[in-house]
Amino acid sequence: FNGACATMANYCTAGTTTHGCVASIVGSGTASASAGSGFTISVGNVEGAQSGILFYGLGSTASAWGAGTSFLCVKAPLERTGVQTTGGTINLCNGSMALNFNSYILTHSGVGIPFLGGETVFAQAWFRDPPSPKTTNLSNGLQFSVAP
Repeated sequence: FNGACATMANYCTAGTTTHGCVASIVGSGTASASAGSGFTISVGNVEGAQSGILFYGLGSTASAWGAGTSFLCVKAPLERTGVQTTGGTINLCNGSMALNFNSYILTHSGVGIPFLGGETVFAQAWFRDPPSPKTTNLSNGLQFSVAP
C-alpha cells in the first residue's frame, strides 16, 4: 500500500434469508484515517423492517453461520457499530443499512482505532431474519484499505 490509492473488493458468501433476500455490501469513496467523511459502507437487499448492524475487523474468515446458509466473513476481534433499522417492508428484500466509516473511526474508539493508513479492513452486515435457524443472517464481506 503506497497511500496513493485505496483498494476495495467483495469476498465471502452472503446468506439467503427466509424471504429470498441476498444482502450485498459495497463501499463508495475512499476510506481515510484523517478525513471525516468520504467513505460510505452500504448494504442493500436486506430484510425489510428489521434491525441490524455493520461490523468490521482486521482479518477475514469464512465460518458457517446458522444452518450454513451464510458465513461469518470477519475474523474476531470485531467492532460492532450502532444498531440500525433497515427500513423497507416486512417480508420483502427492500431494506438497507449504511455507515459513514470515516466519521465512525474519527469519533469512536475500538478495533484498529486510531487508524494511521495502510490497514486492511474487513466489513460485513448482520441483521434480523426471525424465521431462520439462528434468527439472523449475514451479508457478503467487503475488504478495503485505509488511506492516511
